Amino acid sequence: MADTPDRPEPLSLSAKLLALLRLRRDPDGFTPSARDVADASAQAGQRKPRLSHGQVNSLLNGTSSNPTSSTVAALAQALDAPAAFLLPGREWDDLAALTVFVERPEAREVIRLMQGLEVQDILEIMTMLRESRRRAGLSEDVPAIPPPPPGVDQPREGRPRRRLSLEEAAERAADYLEGR
Repeated sequence: MADTPDRPEPLSLSAKLLALLRLRRDPDGFTPSARDVADASAQAGQRKPRLSHGQVNSLLNGTSSNPTSSTVAALAQALDAPAAFLLPGREWDDLAALTVFVERPEAREVIRLMQGLEVQDILEIMTMLRESRRRAGLSEDVPAIPPPPPGVDQPREGRPRRRLSLEEAAERAADYLEGR
């Protein structure tokens, strides 16, 4: 996947975390809570999580945006994502490429073999890969951040929520105070 030149700014850590949460929605459409993420950060065989839910919440809200390397590693483990995706910089915004890099040693070998090749040779390899994807019935375009599983972005059952205007909120508060 090519760099994303149409996006002027790299994704923030909170935007990356929200994208990962969106991909991890359950079948009912609920995203994991900060507490769920914190609980999932526990190392195998240990009960105590490496992250607190307050820490996760601060990172999700963007009030904390410079985590330690151990925090990044714990978040990556909890969200089942490559740790590099959580690093700042445009070159780390491609979740699909980083996932393939982490999960497939063959892909890392392909990248190593491209070292020293001319641009034309790399473009030829890209053409062959697109042709292989087409033959396999896969899309030639692979988004940097995969779309969420089907159905998870559908509205959930229940009462729809809406924001109250300032006037509506004031009316409700006055009614409440007057016992109506």
